[in-house]
Amino acid sequence: MGASVLKIALVGCGMIADQHVAQIRRIAGCALVGVCDNEPLMAQQLADRFHVPHSFSDVSEMLRSVKPQVVHITTPAQSHFPLGKLCLEAGCHVYIEKPFTVTAAQAEELLDLAEVKGLNVTAGHNLQFNPEAIRMRELVKQGFLGGPPVHLDCVQCFGHDDPTYGKALLGDQTHWIRSLPGSLLHNLISHGVAKVAEFLPSGQPTVIAKAFSSPYLTGIGQTDIVDELRAIICDGPNTTASFTFSTQFGAGSNHLCLYGKKASLIADSTNRMLIPVRQTGYKSYLRFFLAPRAYAAEYRRNSWRNIWQFIRKDFHMDYGMKKLIESFYRSVEGTAAVPIPYREILTTARIMDGIFSQIVKNPPTT
Repeated sequence: MGASVLKIALVGCGMIADQHVAQIRRIAGCALVGVCDNEPLMAQQLADRFHVPHSFSDVSEMLRSVKPQVVHITTPAQSHFPLGKLCLEAGCHVYIEKPFTVTAAQAEELLDLAEVKGLNVTAGHNLQFNPEAIRMRELVKQGFLGGPPVHLDCVQCFGHDDPTYGKALLGDQTHWIRSLPGSLLHNLISHGVAKVAEFLPSGQPTVIAKAFSSPYLTGIGQTDIVDELRAIICDGPNTTASFTFSTQFGAGSNHLCLYGKKASLIADSTNRMLIPVRQTGYKSYLRFFLAPRAYAAEYRRNSWRNIWQFIRKDFHMDYGMKKLIESFYRSVEGTAAVPIPYREILTTARIMDGIFSQIVKNPPTT
């Protein structure tokens, strides 16, 4: 970071706010000067725990009082667009948690406004900044695949026993997630969709989607929540992708596979691994003996790489969030480009629009 101190503020003091504050505190050259929540006690408790000098219950008052250069928005998705617009019009750069907005039209308006104002925005797609995702991006740029990906396969898993979303959502019939067009999916799938959007060529994909309530939700009478998704995405004449979101995979992981003309890449964000898959050229039975050894060597490399990062104290659960925030601050200072190109943010929103337009939510069963 530069010599001057970057003034940061945060709006929305729920669970995810703790992660943002913790990562902001890891970054040199910035200071969290204010937090805001429409429930004053929420703002005050966050300020007290993290020694933030000011807390507010009104966003406009916070913007006037502490004059932040960057605002993190970590509120429910329905408020992202109006709050993002308010902060941009006040001259602030904005980091918006996922999903960036509820609709692609809202995303496009915010991105256009940012460009008109000469300000930077980013979306909370932090999994794209985990070590394995960064290495995947570098290998693609180096031509490892033999050209752009021909097909992508993305799998994202979720468990209803997750206390952050799962148990809280199922136990609250008025939870804000229930009112989103895509229900539970709307609040979660942008992580996986953004991984796909990064590698699509045109930014105008066609989507075929099927979404439904899992047997678990059907069994407890909560079919107004949609928690299973299967989608096919086509972009241009030569690029396709499949996207799966599921709560039913017993040993599920979150991964992205890129298939190219000469090789493939498998990024496993659950276990922080990247496995390059090369054409071996082995003849006859040799491929059955030597290829597994090559795979084993790649897994060992991933293990040692993770151990080395741990020893260097650069290996923590929110590594990707810290890396994204740090990169965004560099773009604000003018020393780097925005970490996520606006085209990718908009493509992600368009894919989600395409998916949710095909979802038919059922009323709760009795």
